[in-house]
Amino acid sequence: MPDRTKLLEIQNLHVNFKKGGQTVSAVAGITFDVYEGETLGLVGESGCGKSTTGRALMRIVEPTSGSITLGGENLSTMKGRALRKARTKMQMIFQDPISSLNPRRRVRDIVAEPIDCWQSSKGEERTKIVDDLLHKVGIDPQVYGNRFARQFSGGQCQRISIARSLAMRPKMLICDEMVSALDVSIQAQILNLLEDLKAEYGLTLLFIAHDLAVVKNISDRVAVMYLGKLCEIGPADLLYAEPAHPYTKFLLGAALAADPNAARPDDILGGEPPSPLNPPSGCRFRTRCPNATEKCANEEPQMQTFSPGHAVACHYPLVIHSKSA
Repeated sequence: MPDRTKLLEIQNLHVNFKKGGQTVSAVAGITFDVYEGETLGLVGESGCGKSTTGRALMRIVEPTSGSITLGGENLSTMKGRALRKARTKMQMIFQDPISSLNPRRRVRDIVAEPIDCWQSSKGEERTKIVDDLLHKVGIDPQVYGNRFARQFSGGQCQRISIARSLAMRPKMLICDEMVSALDVSIQAQILNLLEDLKAEYGLTLLFIAHDLAVVKNISDRVAVMYLGKLCEIGPADLLYAEPAHPYTKFLLGAALAADPNAARPDDILGGEPPSPLNPPSGCRFRTRCPNATEKCANEEPQMQTFSPGHAVACHYPLVIHSKSA
């Protein structure tokens, strides 16, 4: 995407955890960019490293190695107050909307907490900012502003979380499974709200989810992870229509259509993902891939671009294979 400005640049990001005398490779050297004004969806099976990636970008989880650059600032090397200040430009909305809010604080104070931490506004100006944000997310500050977070439903708590995340006017939001705990009707309301706020505030989104239908509808591009590695990244419509990686094809095939008469897919991905304590050599997907060869075991596939904005890490990409057949 040469005509777009990169807001977030991730280079060779690794996140390892120690377990006894062993090392868990949760994120294993991923590289990608997020462009200003876009929504990048990040999908994959549970345990593939999606949420760990989001937390590592915020430095909630410390990366083992690699670089994270936001708006030209290298977050990887920052410490202390400089890091805290830089992180006001990138905020995170968590999966569980209820536990992410302090049940002993009033809604108005929860939304104002970032403002109070940085003392960016006081008095009437602070009150006006908080009231405006609550209005934006559909919470009446006059009626609900002095209530405690524990008095709200999951959908209302997620709206409050969104308002809090916007208090410092960030450039980017990391949405970690932000609608997975909500009812389907509430999911639609929250996603529509997010789209409206994105347009109004000029936001860039990294949308982490496992609901493929939601990701397709909200994302400009989609990145697919498997066992800590990026498999494929490309425009949402193209990736869903012509997946290039075998794992992406199986992942999309596993999503059931909203039609009881629709035929079930014949090729269902079997087996369990290998343990990140001892990942397979070469391609990490090879132990479940029907197209795997000896080359897949001996050589790790690197990201290769074969159409504008569409890249895949596979020795035998499906699209190239089907076009040559």
